[in-house]
Amino acid sequence: MQSVQPKNGYAMTAAACVWLGLFPLLQGGTYTRITHDKWIIMLILTGVTLTCFVLDSIMFYLVRRKQTQSAQGVILSASEGSPRRGVVPLILAFLLLLWTVLSCVFSSYSPETWWTGEDVRYEGLLSQLCYFALFFLFFFSRIHLAPVLLSAAAGAAGFFAVVMLQRAGGNPLGLYPAGRSFFTNYEFQGTIGNIDMNTGYLLLISSLLLYGFLHPFLSKTPGVSFRLKLKAEWRNLTFALIFLIGLALCMYLIISMDVQFGMISLAALLLFTVLRFLPRKLRLCLLILLIVLALLAVWFWPGHSGGVWELHEILHGRGRLSFGSNRVAVWTYSLRLAGENLLLGGGSGTFRVRFNRFLKENDLVIPKEQDGVPLPDYFDNAHNEYVGQLTDHGLPAALLFLALIFLSLFRRHEGWFPCLSPCSAAVLCYAVQAFFSFSVCLVAPMFWVVLGLSFRE
Repeated sequence: MQSVQPKNGYAMTAAACVWLGLFPLLQGGTYTRITHDKWIIMLILTGVTLTCFVLDSIMFYLVRRKQTQSAQGVILSASEGSPRRGVVPLILAFLLLLWTVLSCVFSSYSPETWWTGEDVRYEGLLSQLCYFALFFLFFFSRIHLAPVLLSAAAGAAGFFAVVMLQRAGGNPLGLYPAGRSFFTNYEFQGTIGNIDMNTGYLLLISSLLLYGFLHPFLSKTPGVSFRLKLKAEWRNLTFALIFLIGLALCMYLIISMDVQFGMISLAALLLFTVLRFLPRKLRLCLLILLIVLALLAVWFWPGHSGGVWELHEILHGRGRLSFGSNRVAVWTYSLRLAGENLLLGGGSGTFRVRFNRFLKENDLVIPKEQDGVPLPDYFDNAHNEYVGQLTDHGLPAALLFLALIFLSLFRRHEGWFPCLSPCSAAVLCYAVQAFFSFSVCLVAPMFWVVLGLSFRE
């Protein structure tokens, strides 16, 4: 007897291609309202994704019904036709969703503040519901990953073209307002805008493409040797070259944008990649050795500026609130703010009003400069996604969010070492950069898509 199962979901595969290939390029034609425009696009595409999920569900039902009625001697088990998943990530995501909603319902602020979060880059409850919807929709879907990776590479190439034209003095798509350009506003580039957000996007795509290329070498499944054959799908040489070109473009942009957490995240990705190819017995020893060497290098660092020097000063007990472009100040004060309501936080999108009220009530000051260099002293978010979860939604939400990420990373593992795949590698890079950045609809929807996909790879 023979086992039969429906094919991959074409509609949801197309939706994943749109999110990771087209969404980064979509905008309203100006940096002045790019966050609002991306937010509107996100809402629309979330509705489109739901429609794709319904279409695939109908198709799966019809295929399975036809097979059940017409096949003779064919066994269809209850689990076939759907990817293998665990129930634990589903429970964690549901609890995180529930806690997020509760933090808003019991917030001391009105729905006008926490529903859309217009004053804090549209990170209100409505955006959170979209993120969770994307996670659940892709968690329950069958996706053919090859076209998704190809779309991601194509999107990265388009993004690269826009950035390079801007650096050459042009204004493709008219994104810079009148009188502005790359030379006057270096911190804005590409079709996402702020270079911090650009870096977060490029890290996601770099991870996908790197592990898309490496998958044939890392897979232990028989018959996945790297060979030139058109019907071998994404494991053939043509796909590998596309992945490598896309990866090279992304890495060039990450390095040239010179955002420090971009280099830190890339280093973490490359470290886990190198360790994967080493014998199991050597991994822990090499990891410990590298950590010790890094700490020694930081301890004896002779410089007088930069992130490494700031870490050097912190290790020597000479830390300043201004370090990390005032991130240390924001993190410190945000953790104190979180103590006001450690269980439920203040609700989505309430950080700006709560944080600035907290500073005023406690006579706290954010430094305006460091050694004569002006620094931003007004913040509408914690510039750390984990601290942001803590202040907005409480300690249980922060722990659930961390648990969901760790579960994605260690879904496949060899002892203590996570065996990453394309989507879980993207989750790793996002998780590292999230220590220095924040959730925003410019990039966050793509993270929740790959997080959902990481549980069905």
